[in-house]
Amino acid sequence: MSYQVAVDTSVLDDAARRSALDAQNMIPLTHNFPEQCREALDIAKQFNPPTPRMPIQNVVVTGLGGSAVGGDLLRVLVEDNGEVPLVVNRDYQMPAFVNDHTFVIAASYSGNTEETLSAFEDAQDRGALLACVTSGGELAQRAAHYGTPVAFIPKGQPPRSAMGYMFIPMLMAAHKAGVIRRDPTGDLQNAIALLERAREQWNADVPFEKNPAKQLAARLYGKLPIIYGSQAYSTVVAFRWKTQMNENTKIHAYSNGYPEMNHNEILGWVLAKQQVPNLAVVLLRDHMERPKIVARVETTKRLFARAAEVHEVFAEGQSLLARMLYAIYFGDWVSCYLALLYGVNPTDISYINLLKAVLEKIDEDDPTYTEVLQKELETIG
Repeated sequence: MSYQVAVDTSVLDDAARRSALDAQNMIPLTHNFPEQCREALDIAKQFNPPTPRMPIQNVVVTGLGGSAVGGDLLRVLVEDNGEVPLVVNRDYQMPAFVNDHTFVIAASYSGNTEETLSAFEDAQDRGALLACVTSGGELAQRAAHYGTPVAFIPKGQPPRSAMGYMFIPMLMAAHKAGVIRRDPTGDLQNAIALLERAREQWNADVPFEKNPAKQLAARLYGKLPIIYGSQAYSTVVAFRWKTQMNENTKIHAYSNGYPEMNHNEILGWVLAKQQVPNLAVVLLRDHMERPKIVARVETTKRLFARAAEVHEVFAEGQSLLARMLYAIYFGDWVSCYLALLYGVNPTDISYINLLKAVLEKIDEDDPTYTEVLQKELETIG
């Protein structure tokens, strides 16, 4: 089943038109991601987390949005090769189990994310072992006040484009703290080399006819993308694809993973075509899938095809880390090219900025905050 929407792809190969739309250089930032990862590894080698006062029983990465993605990736690696459980916290306060046996990594690219600042203070009050990854801001100031170690990363770009800066210091800190057994440096270096080779196929100077990232973006234009990961790690990658399409492309997208979606969401495909006529499925796959997963994917592909166009992307790389970063990097390129096809600036976050402007006016201790909120909402219309 296919629902086609005509699209002019010439903008993808026109450097002048690309630059006009990409006024804040999201595509160059995407291009430079391998170099960012190399620089992040150098930063991480110099970053030493605090020495545990007592055995670490659990780890929490606290952050939001692009700053939290590194925590999701770290969780996958800890589950694969770690000593203790790790959770990612996206809230104003820490989970109830956090105590002086918990290693907390506070991640905020700007250093001013209000939820992360609140959670950082909560973790401090609970006596947790703390480290921070940030470019500065209020988080850096509070870390200095408490004597908390900080991995300082370069500032001046959108958090979602700084995933290497945020993730790699977390990964190395987890290893140095004894949370991850094996030194990930070798896997990181191999993964970065893989990204550099992949970039030769995906970058903006490669014409549409030879560029799989541009081609997939064109197939997704005018569609509601649903991204499924076939593995535990690719379910995390699928969520990254979803959020990149939200932020870069300014469209809705949805994500889920196998085998969980086979126990509920699979039934949503029975009447999917009656709900939305322009669905597209992207399956994020792995050459090392177990036979039962292969059977699940191959069976559901036939069901999806009754209501949607289906695309498959296979991750490359020898290590789990390499396959994660490869699949993420491809999705980042796709989201940027899709933004250009829609004629939007990939970097623009006007809706987020509008929300932040409203939140800055709200004082939770002021009993009249509802009146303030109503006045702010009236200005939006």
